[in-house]
Amino acid sequence: MQDNPSDPVGSLSSGDPDRQVAALIELIKENDRSKIDLVLSLFTSSDIAVRSEAVRAAGFLGGASVDNVGPLLVGMLEDPDELVRTEAAEALTMIQFPPAVGPLTSHLRSDDSWIVRASAAEALGRYPGSSTAALFACADDDDELDEVRRYAIHSLGQTPINDSDNDMEALVNKLENDPDLGLQVRFAAYRTGDRSQIDAVKNAAATMSEFDASLVLNDIDAFLDYPRPPTLEADIPTIENIIDIIALRWPFERPHATKVRNRLSDVQGL
Repeated sequence: MQDNPSDPVGSLSSGDPDRQVAALIELIKENDRSKIDLVLSLFTSSDIAVRSEAVRAAGFLGGASVDNVGPLLVGMLEDPDELVRTEAAEALTMIQFPPAVGPLTSHLRSDDSWIVRASAAEALGRYPGSSTAALFACADDDDELDEVRRYAIHSLGQTPINDSDNDMEALVNKLENDPDLGLQVRFAAYRTGDRSQIDAVKNAAATMSEFDASLVLNDIDAFLDYPRPPTLEADIPTIENIIDIIALRWPFERPHATKVRNRLSDVQGL
């Protein structure tokens, strides 16, 4: 029997995992916040796909009900399935719920799944200053996977400089020449106020790999959101130069470079 798109309640209440997942996806597409209670009721589903999609939907749709949704998302960080825990951490990047900082910090350092640890690191960037020590410990941990450390470094770039300047300097000194993490730690330091780092990135632009060039474009795109580097406007010519070098050297990166450069032009026009 074909689902009726105008009857999401029937699909969500059907007990059929396929119908429930399809209905949850549709609610996200339609930004339909009116069914949030039904979405939350699916957190207890025995089906992993339903639970994970319900948690994801709650992140998109639950902002107006944070006092109710926030504690439930924190609870889903303890789900036995890593996909559900990952979606819970991702949802907490969209739902601002300060009591989540402690549980997210715990999962950053102790979850068995590196994907969950990475998602927790990303989420903590939305709560700047609340978990600085844990993020530095993660970024500095040579035994942690680089994928997780990269997210921790990115989140540190959103931390106020008066909370982290000394530790950031030490982290840069340790990792600035690291082939996998050096550029990311330079961008994090730049974002928190170390203007010299953008010149170091420019000097590296002519020799960096295509993979690193893509990451650099992602980092530039990210710091065009708030909080922006304090010297961003003054450094726009240097940043444009970095983008142009990447576009010239790596043709497949040109559409990405053009998109980021256009955003930079918008900032310049403010």
